[in-house]
Amino acid sequence: MPIKRWHNVRTGPTGEKILSIFEKYYPKKRDLCVSSGMEGDHGGSSHHYGLSHQGSPTAAVDFGVGAQAAAGRDLAKWIEDEFHDQCVELIHTTPFADDDGFYVKNGERISSYGAATDAAHADHVHLAMSAAQADEVLARLERKYGDQVKGTRARRTTTAKKTTARKAPAKKAAGAASKRYTVKAGDTLTAIANRFGTTVLELCRLNPRITDPDRIEIGWRLRIT
Repeated sequence: MPIKRWHNVRTGPTGEKILSIFEKYYPKKRDLCVSSGMEGDHGGSSHHYGLSHQGSPTAAVDFGVGAQAAAGRDLAKWIEDEFHDQCVELIHTTPFADDDGFYVKNGERISSYGAATDAAHADHVHLAMSAAQADEVLARLERKYGDQVKGTRARRTTTAKKTTARKAPAKKAAGAASKRYTVKAGDTLTAIANRFGTTVLELCRLNPRITDPDRIEIGWRLRIT
């Protein structure tokens, strides 16, 4: 899912690579909004671009949080926990007791960027990375969490197949009279499903009165087809 951007914020290739980390792996990506990159609230020629780190092009991206300090704290904490060693800069300041600023410089945690800089980062998370670092982080997170894009496709495919399987019995019985069964002592929904060659899921679909598959009552007339 593409991350929202304020106004006409633009990012170059390195910035896009950085953003892809969050689009793929950050669990709260819907809370994010890019406030500055190659162009943004720093103007048309941002100090975030045109730099390098260990020979690799480097960019910085700002994630604006405004008054939503908790969103910024959660984002900065996730970055610090997952890949602080691959950050050129990480700066964020909130009033929470568990937020020491999450300051990182050249892969090392530091105590502060100075009072003025710290104070200026109360409404956004500033992250600077090189293209090589972004590649390393993407590879690291894929090893840890798998390919989120492929995973989503796989889940969609599985869901589609299950949906087709559930609809098949109803399609097969189209035009035929529905079959009913009266629940007797000792019956379970699984046993009834096995007896009539159907599934517990299908029985629940046909009988909305079943709210718990483990609880059926003697005397209930269940629709089987």
